[in-house]
Formats: sequence, structure tokens, C-alpha cells
Amino acid sequence: MNAQLQLFFTNIDKIVLYFGADAKYFYIDLALKLTVRNIVFNYEDYEKARQQIKTNTKWYNFARVNTEIINTYYVHYAKEPEKIGEALNLHKSLSKQFTRHDDSYIAAAYLKSEQHIERIDQLIKDLMTKQSVKYAPLKLSTSAMLAGRTEDTKVLANSVEQYYQALVSFGYERTKDTTNTAVILTIGTGDFHQESFARLKELTTYIKKTEKKLKPHHYNTIALLSLAKFEVHQFPALHDMHEEICRFLKLDRRQFNSLLVATQIYTSTEAIGDLPSYDVDFSTIIFSAAEHSNTGSYDSDISAGSAD
Repeated sequence: MNAQLQLFFTNIDKIVLYFGADAKYFYIDLALKLTVRNIVFNYEDYEKARQQIKTNTKWYNFARVNTEIINTYYVHYAKEPEKIGEALNLHKSLSKQFTRHDDSYIAAAYLKSEQHIERIDQLIKDLMTKQSVKYAPLKLSTSAMLAGRTEDTKVLANSVEQYYQALVSFGYERTKDTTNTAVILTIGTGDFHQESFARLKELTTYIKKTEKKLKPHHYNTIALLSLAKFEVHQFPALHDMHEEICRFLKLDRRQFNSLLVATQIYTSTEAIGDLPSYDVDFSTIIFSAAEHSNTGSYDSDISAGSAD
């Protein structure tokens, strides 16, 4: 069995064992994010992260009891829980410019400096002039991920728009799913990258030939595969991994994007785009952006097709 897949299953088992019935709300997401960073769930490290949040917040702060926030900080700082205090201090600055809520705490986990906050503010202003984002604004945490790149914010905003328009021209629907796909591609490449988009077109064409219809919940999967330099002949291996995941989880695949989960695990050891050096594995950021963008019924699968 693929080592990353085995790690995912191990993390699922450990998380369910530790959290019991409460785990059903988040165990796949947490196990996935730990797996792409090659981390084995450890309850002692988890409690250290939780304690750091308590130490650095007031007794009435909802971050102390918000599982999504605690999980995010654990994934980011599993081996360095002492850095959680620095992130929460940056959140104080962030909340002076943006509304304090669950996602602002998650955004703070991606911050590196006060300047990063200024970049987020400018990036949002630049994005709001673009048709692709104007009526489908990004979550603050997604903007923080995107602003973590080194390119000028106008370059990033232009890249999102260029990817969006290119995707629409190639048959993608004018939806928030397409906007998010353009964002994921930009997180991976910075400026518009012809080679990555050519690979996306090739994979999209293959899926259109093997499926009745290209569905919006496939978009992010295709973006990740494109950034990971995935080739058509690898689809049978991805299909097999997807089937193993569905068998192990014993869940209705229409209720969660199981194919996206398989893709995140499959590509987690691959080179993802043209990524700058970053303290947090940038693949985690791309995966986070993808994970939070799809909703609805999935029935997610792609035919194994041919390995020709």
C-alpha cells in the first residue's frame, strides 16, 4: 500500500480513537492535512497546541473551544507549539483591519509578519476590480494563503483573472468553483503559467472523454493534478487509491469529495507548482484552499480509463 495512504488510514484510526463520536465532524479533514505534512497524529502534541491557545487568549475567547481553529493550529505547529503565541499576536493586528471570526483565526495561522497583513489588504482591493472575484469574494484565510506568495499583489490578482477567463473559455462554468480553481492555480504558480494550464487542458479533455459531463466538483481536483505535473497514464493508480479510501471510510461518496481527498494524498509527495520557500509546507496551503471550496453532492469518481 502507498505509504501516504497508510499514514492517512493510521491518522484516521488515531483521531477516531482519541475523539470518539465527536470525530465524525472533522476526522477526514484533520487526517488529510496531517498526512500531506507527513505528521502522525499524537494526542500529547494536540493538547499542547490546545493549551497554547488557552495560554494566549482570554478565558471568554471562542478560539479556545472552536475545533476547526484548534485543528488548524495543531496542523501548522504540531512540532513547534510555542509559535502559536506569535500567530495569535498577529491575529490581534489582523482583527484591527478585518472582522474577528472563525476564519480570521485560521487566516492568522498563515501570517508571517505585519507586512503580510498589509499585503492581504492590498490583494483584496486588487481582486475586487476583477470580474472573477468581484461577485465571489474569497475567504480571508484564502486571501492570506494567496498573499503568502512573493509576487506583487496586482500580479496575483491579474493571474487569478487570467486563469478564470481561460478556464471559462475552455468550458468551465462561471461559478465560484471556477474562481477557486483559478486561485489554487495562482497559489501554485504566482503569475499565469502556460505549461500548467496546458496540462490542465489535457487532463480536462481526458475527463470529458471518459465521463458524461465535467462537474464543478472536479475542478479543484484537476487543478491540483495539473500543479503536480500529473499525467494521464497515472489515472488508474489514482482510481485505485480512491477506491481504497472509499472502502476504508465506508461513507457515501456523494456526501464528501472523496476523489479530491484521494488526489490530495496522491500528489502530496509530488512537486506542486512553482512554489517559493515557506515555513509551512506550501502543498498544505494549496490543499487547504481546495478543501474549503466545494460543497454539495459529489458522486465523485473519474474512470480508471486506459494507461495508454
